[in-house]
Amino acid sequence: MNYIYTQSSNYMFKNLIQKVFDFFISGTNRSVIAICFLMSLLFWFLIKFSKEYTYYIDYPIEFINQPIDKYWKDEPLSNLKVKVNGHGFNFLKETFSNRLLKVDVSKLQNTNSSTYFWLSQAERSNIAIELNGFSILEIYPDTLFINYSKKTKKSVQVKVPLNLNFMENYEQYGSFKILPNTIDVYGPSHILDTLSFVYTNVLNQHDIFQSINSTLKIQLPNKDLSTNYSEVNFIQEVARYTQISRLIPIKLKNVPKGKELRIIPSEVELSYWVAMQDVDKINSSDFAIYCDYNEVDMTENAILNVFIDESKTPSIVQKVKYHPSNIEFIKLN
Repeated sequence: MNYIYTQSSNYMFKNLIQKVFDFFISGTNRSVIAICFLMSLLFWFLIKFSKEYTYYIDYPIEFINQPIDKYWKDEPLSNLKVKVNGHGFNFLKETFSNRLLKVDVSKLQNTNSSTYFWLSQAERSNIAIELNGFSILEIYPDTLFINYSKKTKKSVQVKVPLNLNFMENYEQYGSFKILPNTIDVYGPSHILDTLSFVYTNVLNQHDIFQSINSTLKIQLPNKDLSTNYSEVNFIQEVARYTQISRLIPIKLKNVPKGKELRIIPSEVELSYWVAMQDVDKINSSDFAIYCDYNEVDMTENAILNVFIDESKTPSIVQKVKYHPSNIEFIKLN
């Protein structure tokens, strides 16, 4: 369908060109008038643009290698005004140019620790090469001052926004690492006072089955903030997990001397997810399941809640569940 449409468009364009050509060679009064008009327009264009003109050209500036411990007190000029003399054709060509003058602040002279200055005449020869075809008459300003204020420093935490999706049975293994996890940020004190952490760009990964080692760019929330670090490393191990089920005996806590209970059932079915490489590291004795005798006098239905001691649960297991969550009991004495 697209091929047919393209063929039709080409045919219509060729047909239009042919009609225009036929019109100009037809010799009619209308075609003669049109040719005369176009010829006069061409001669006017050639005459106008062959003359010399004096005008200003904006020359964009970009400041690079700025001091990390300072920020602009006042926004400096972003363009030089270059007064030039040249033919109209050169000015026409200039409208399609894309020039940029980079000023290295680290190489500038300074009157004091907060003020740097740059002499535009120092770049006159380079500008003249770029503006080939023009005679440079004047560059404004002749001296460009850059005023800075001193920044303060604060150590802040780095946070990584995560959008992770793992393949079936794969999960993160252990905690992730951000290197470095804190960085020094420089900026005005009134901005740093409100800053507790900085973010990186979002880490997007899907169908993950291998460990992650990514470089992420730091996103500073304000243009007056700076840091020695432009990026950090995010490291996260990934492992294949499997589900394990075990029968765990229920222990009784806080049983007074001389008291005895019979609990039904006496064990729970506990399940958990563990990395394949750690299956043999987990035993039933690593889990503590219990009921509290103190609940006996608080229940009217002879039912006790079942608890798990999370402080004793191995840190390498995930998604721990057990059943039942309550049991019946019988007082034996």
